[in-house]
Amino acid sequence: MRVFSSSQLALALIAVACVSCAGEPATLTSDTAEAPPPPVETSLAPGSRLIDPRADELVRQMSALLAGASSFTLVAEELYDEVPEHSPRIQLANRRQVSLRRPDRLAGEASGDAVNTSFWYDGESFSVLAESLYTNATLPMPPTIDAAIDAVFERTGIVIPLMDFLYDDPYGRLMETVQRGVYLGIHQAAGVACHHLAFEQETIDWQLWIDAGDVPLPRTLVIAYKTEGGVPQYTVVIREWELGPALPDELFRFEPPAGAELLELPGAPAGQE
Repeated sequence: MRVFSSSQLALALIAVACVSCAGEPATLTSDTAEAPPPPVETSLAPGSRLIDPRADELVRQMSALLAGASSFTLVAEELYDEVPEHSPRIQLANRRQVSLRRPDRLAGEASGDAVNTSFWYDGESFSVLAESLYTNATLPMPPTIDAAIDAVFERTGIVIPLMDFLYDDPYGRLMETVQRGVYLGIHQAAGVACHHLAFEQETIDWQLWIDAGDVPLPRTLVIAYKTEGGVPQYTVVIREWELGPALPDELFRFEPPAGAELLELPGAPAGQE
């Protein structure tokens, strides 16, 4: 999984769009009796991979569900910290919607404290509209969601929000560089009972709550950037999911509003058509 700093995340949230993900098990209460996680080493050597099989299997089940959906929509609330060097920590909030139709359609919009932005991917181009600035930009893109997400980041530094849940292989993206993973029991998230998991990577810790009902959807994700000053956090709570809806082409087609200024996105290859 690609790891981003909190400064990259904050910039991406303002620009258009994180989910790159990865802790020591906390002492938490549970609504049901759960077997304790197996003992783990107190320190991790390079390349260590100590993952509770229960946690691994739950991520696999969740990932298979998302990967197998021909389309889905979600509505999420996100919180993220800014930790200025000489000012108090502040927390900003956004509301975000994402629509996906495999293999080549993606769209989203966000509004909140520091962002008022929408984006569209139609299998050929990626467009973004910063409504607060009334500016828009478009880039040619490869013909799949996976390739487009990677191309947007490589060319512009923009992170598509919640991107690890959007790939064809969410499990591989989430778990690729995990060093430690534990199962913490059944806890509440987004108003439902969830399997609570915690993971550790070299520079971040992350927690994931997966719906404990019949449909193992991700409900909450928390990422802590442990190597950065103040250990800023990013939290997203996914309030609504719809799997398999009929999503029309028009939803993913960008029509620039009259009077909006056209900008060139940074890193756009010169002369590309």
